[in-house]
Amino acid sequence: MENTNENDIKSTHRGKRAGAGRPRTVDARNRIGSRVPDDVLEILKAQENQSSFIIEAIRAYARKQSFQ
Repeated sequence: MENTNENDIKSTHRGKRAGAGRPRTVDARNRIGSRVPDDVLEILKAQENQSSFIIEAIRAYARKQSFQ
């Protein structure tokens, strides 16, 4: 019989591997979640593209705030 040492046994559970997993996309976006009142939800539901609407509304609000 061969003499095996505990250190010689290879484990497959050693954490992340370099290059493993799905690669990030070039224009990776962050996601957030939020709770909104019913009246705001109805406004969002009426939009064709909710994400674009929210982004533009936030940008417009920020522009307005910087000029006051």
